[in-house]
Amino acid sequence: MHITFFTPYLLPLYGAAWNIQQSLEGLGVSSSYFVSSDPTGPALVSSWSPGVHVMAIFGLLFVAMICVFICVLWAGYILARKKGALVALAVIILPGVLNMVGLWPIVPSVPDTFVIDGTGVLGSGWGMLPLVCLGATAGWCLLLIYADLFSSGSRFWLAYDHVWYVAGLLAGIVFVADSQVSEHARRLQESSQYSRQASAYLRGQTAAYEQWCEDNGRVNQISCRWASTVQQKLLDYSWQEPALFWRFGPTTSAEVYSIPRRNITERAMTQIRLEIAAYNRELCPVADLGHGVQQLAAPSRHCLTTPANFSRAYHEPLDGKVNNSTFQIPLALDSEGIIPTLVMYRTEQEALWGKVEQDRRTKHFRWIYYLLFSLVIGGKIAGATTKLAAIEKRSPQELRRSSYLFRSMIGAICNGGRFTMRTASKCLRGIVAILAHLLRRIAAACRRLLAIFSA
Repeated sequence: MHITFFTPYLLPLYGAAWNIQQSLEGLGVSSSYFVSSDPTGPALVSSWSPGVHVMAIFGLLFVAMICVFICVLWAGYILARKKGALVALAVIILPGVLNMVGLWPIVPSVPDTFVIDGTGVLGSGWGMLPLVCLGATAGWCLLLIYADLFSSGSRFWLAYDHVWYVAGLLAGIVFVADSQVSEHARRLQESSQYSRQASAYLRGQTAAYEQWCEDNGRVNQISCRWASTVQQKLLDYSWQEPALFWRFGPTTSAEVYSIPRRNITERAMTQIRLEIAAYNRELCPVADLGHGVQQLAAPSRHCLTTPANFSRAYHEPLDGKVNNSTFQIPLALDSEGIIPTLVMYRTEQEALWGKVEQDRRTKHFRWIYYLLFSLVIGGKIAGATTKLAAIEKRSPQELRRSSYLFRSMIGAICNGGRFTMRTASKCLRGIVAILAHLLRRIAAACRRLLAIFSA
């Protein structure tokens, strides 16, 4: 029964503790990674245990919740004295009572997954709810207590409005920053999709070129050998995520033209490109009709126009000349357009990856700001509560109810202490009297025994 009553209070706090630990992991403040020595030998044992930190955070949150509950009772007394305190107490125990009769919804606030050192992972939204509620309630209580203790007038709440407006503007900036974060992530995924599709497209063309080399007895050409060996590299590019492609993708076109574990000379790379150009002219001939008019090859399974997103970069010089005339014309093997584009995509993804990583880290700071903003919201609600309860219009005798509460509590403590001292004094005197009476009885019995033995 006791566990059922406390579940609505403890379970959300436990989920909130997981959310806090997840954000601390992302910020690098706290890590779940432990390295300890083996007591049975000199070996080191490494492990991950986020639950150790979670229990410590849970204990702090539990203390914070108790403090907030005390402040709620205090604020209730400020609003309506004993009646307000009783209403506040009823509100506090309502979740536990409803859970005991089965009417309180139990929402799983613990995140489904926990990412070790997870930058940008914030946990579950339900785990954020108790933190925001505690923050808003704390802000409401503290501002009400301040308004009661110091009899803050309308000037204080006008000054607080400045804080509220500034916090609202910052919230708008945070919202705009979130949209920018989404744009960086979208552009990174889009670039990654294009680079993978372009790699797969080029791999298909090199496979067709390798087959053409075998059918025409040209397997000894350097471009044919390149077409055979490059397919594994292009296959790797076609499935690599941005985190891998910007690290292992091509930084120059020479890395794609080179044979694995070997460097390629400029002369050999030029030869490969010239042979591929001859292959394109043979399978996809372009007829010159004169007066600057050309007739392109008809589209077929061998001659296709490369999609624009696969050939976005400018071509590199070949024999000292840059030939950009192959854009948007049917080709059998468009290595001249796709390979520089892969290099461009790798550079682009490297820059976007740095921005996305920075965005993921700053996401935790925005999460902290939302918690602080909940305090400001609670204070704003407290301002409306003071106007609703007409605290500023109370008579001088009704002002500073907190002071009266303190005096009453101190008086009760003093009276309780005096009562305890009087009770203890009476008990002590009674014990002394009883011991004295027992000692007299024992002394009388001893005298009788001595008289019997002496006779």
